Amino acid sequence: MILRAKMVLPIVGPPIEDGAVAVAGEQIVAVGPAQEVCAAHTGEVRDLGAVVLLPGLINAHCHLDYTCLRGEVTWRGSFVDWLLHLVAAKKLHTDQDYAGAVERGAQELVQFGTTTVVNIAAFPAVVDLIPPLPLRIYWCFEMIDLKRDQSPEEIVRSVEQLIDERPALAGRYGFSPHAPYTASAGLYLLAGRAAQARGVPLTTHVAESQEEDDMIRRGTGKMYDYFTLAGRDMTDCKRVGPLQLLDEAGVLGPQCLAVHANALTPLDMQLLHKTGTHVVHCPKSHRYFNRGTPVLSALWELGVNICLGTDSLASNDSLNMFAEMQTLAQVYPRLPADKILEMATVAGARALRQSDTLGKLTVGATADLIAVRMTEPDPYEAVVFADQPVTFSMIGGKVVVG
Repeated sequence: MILRAKMVLPIVGPPIEDGAVAVAGEQIVAVGPAQEVCAAHTGEVRDLGAVVLLPGLINAHCHLDYTCLRGEVTWRGSFVDWLLHLVAAKKLHTDQDYAGAVERGAQELVQFGTTTVVNIAAFPAVVDLIPPLPLRIYWCFEMIDLKRDQSPEEIVRSVEQLIDERPALAGRYGFSPHAPYTASAGLYLLAGRAAQARGVPLTTHVAESQEEDDMIRRGTGKMYDYFTLAGRDMTDCKRVGPLQLLDEAGVLGPQCLAVHANALTPLDMQLLHKTGTHVVHCPKSHRYFNRGTPVLSALWELGVNICLGTDSLASNDSLNMFAEMQTLAQVYPRLPADKILEMATVAGARALRQSDTLGKLTVGATADLIAVRMTEPDPYEAVVFADQPVTFSMIGGKVVVG
């Protein structure tokens, strides 16, 4: 199949006016001016019209099972109170509810241009309850050992067993210790070793809020008081910051996606850079919690790879990656649209160690493509500021929209 468009955005190369992409099976076999591609390749030619054709977006952090929590959890100014409200709301739903939520969330992601998502799975049973989905999902299984009967060894072993018994997950999974306040150093250590041995991602919430930083770095605040009463071992507090705890556990590195990473010191930022750890920023979730300007500028200056995610519908009102890019543009109005788009494509591919196959339109890359109406003269701005669903989407060479 040959897909023709008014503008083709390879992301890793300049825009191609009246361009085309040839697809064979699951791969891209040609990218270039339409006249040249059509002359060199046979097959159906599909003219998508006045659109920008580009690689599918990569959502580097999402909780699809929380789609059923839309509007159920409210923010009242305290992060620990929000967490407790979330925990209570989760108990009101069944595994079947969460399976349906994953399906609906996946549909919404595809509608707004996502073709690959890093999904934090809090309910492993859901994997067996949903039908095959067109969306490319990296299932990263959440791990918590706070007040749990299982030891860190047993938790990691159970996740590995779940993965190994499901061949369909091959190459598309990861490990997700929840956060430094709910996952012990021992759990991080073992999960990190498992991720490195298998060559898969480890993703975790870290340094998300000032309350978390106060708890771990200083041993003060509402979160510290709550977890002390909850019986958490607090001996890791009042010593170093949350990110340094992860470094001590050996989980920082090119396989690690540090989600949110808001409360950072200059030393933390250097640590992210030195270890090659990726950061995932969720602009609308950041705004939902009324947090200050994110520290992205300092991280960019250091060369830290920053990806974008939507987070969940417990702290967002949509799973729309275009809306995430637009929110980021509001915070950084001088940031060029092409740089914002890179965060939603090649940066995510780099974090997943899929730079050769995802996030770009080149020969040999996976045929994940989306089309957005050409509503702006600048194709990058037409994509970043898109206010409508995609008109076309292909994932792994299969048309899923249009």
